[in-house]
Amino acid sequence: MYRNIINNLVAWYEDGHKGILYVKGAYGVGKSWSVNDFAKAYFNDLKSVDCYKNAAFKDIITRKVDKDNDEEDVSIETKISDVDFILEQHFGTNNFSEGLLIFDEIQNIPDAAEFFLEYQKAHPNYTICLIASSMNITEFEFTHIDTFNIIRMRPMTFEEYMIANKANDLLALIENHKNERLKPDDEQTIKNHLRDYMLTGGMPKVVHRFLHTKDYSIIRPLQKELLDEYESRIRKSFSYAMSSRIIRIWNSMAKQLTYDNKKFMYRYVEENARAREYSDAVQNLCGLGFARKLPRVKLCKLPLEDYIDDKSFELFFVDHGLLRAALDLPVNEELEAIDIFTEANGAVAEQYIFQELSSNVGFIYYWISGATARVPFIYESEDATVPVDIRFVVNNKAQNIKVFREKNVDTEFSLKISLEQVNLDKKILNVPAYGLFCL
Repeated sequence: MYRNIINNLVAWYEDGHKGILYVKGAYGVGKSWSVNDFAKAYFNDLKSVDCYKNAAFKDIITRKVDKDNDEEDVSIETKISDVDFILEQHFGTNNFSEGLLIFDEIQNIPDAAEFFLEYQKAHPNYTICLIASSMNITEFEFTHIDTFNIIRMRPMTFEEYMIANKANDLLALIENHKNERLKPDDEQTIKNHLRDYMLTGGMPKVVHRFLHTKDYSIIRPLQKELLDEYESRIRKSFSYAMSSRIIRIWNSMAKQLTYDNKKFMYRYVEENARAREYSDAVQNLCGLGFARKLPRVKLCKLPLEDYIDDKSFELFFVDHGLLRAALDLPVNEELEAIDIFTEANGAVAEQYIFQELSSNVGFIYYWISGATARVPFIYESEDATVPVDIRFVVNNKAQNIKVFREKNVDTEFSLKISLEQVNLDKKILNVPAYGLFCL
């Protein structure tokens, strides 16, 4: 299945594939498949090792020498030599200069970036790719941006889903329908595809199986498998105490998204819970890529990141399909798109829009004004902030954007997301939910 990340991988290759390619993303978003698909087209050979299943690599890279209980690091030269030996035993060759050498699932190897920088120096003729089921970027990686070409990957967008479904002709109609209205039959077909995408979510394993079988009954079991795997990985990645706190947060997230909270509430995680007890757990959950933070801004001035309220944020799932599974919402083809966008107090709609917006406009935030207004998403245009309103049901009393404009007079236009076709009315641009990839 085509993924947009291929464009980033090709750009790295055409730039001389300099440095170490480093692909990061939550488990199950399609990292390994995408890298392997790319490598088969652009390299003569590829060799891949799974460091999650093969503990030898972690043992070698993190090994220390115990000299009368005074531990010292084994020399980097010895570690490199031992990795070379394991690779030769595994692949039956010690020549990796003609292809792409992939070290997959390295997220649980401490100081992996430091080691592979030295490994690359020892083998300058190797082209190396690291893949991590993580979204964290360590300080070392950040200070060596010339060495690591870091690419982040998330679940499939609606555009990618449509490409996988061989619906490119409909994508073309969506891209053009700001100039020409969609015909009723085409509009309904697009909404049916959107409905199916809302049911499957963007996890490639689920999408692939559904598009191959068109069997709605396979969707939920596959999503539940992923949720179970996520909990298993949390337990394997952290101490008992930390993993217990992370899982409590994880288990509270879905329901919290259905509440009319102004921010993520720790008291719904555990009675009498405090931020200081759970802040590290939130960060670790986001580091795995299973959750994503949406920060609140106190003022809507450019740049928005300068006005973030560090104490207020919302926590979203990695994928809207997994959110629906966590909420145990129904999966069947009798549902219409509007049914899904209005269920669970609009939580699934916000999750979907969060994913689509962040994929197309970059960093997004939210804004509240006391008890009078809440704008679920805000992002930056070239010279102003853009507030986003969600309208899948008619609400004549909604004052969110009006209050926002009164307090932010420099706002040029606002975005309204609905299932209506594109239109512009008094500086309010209505964009249909299926057309967010065009922003």
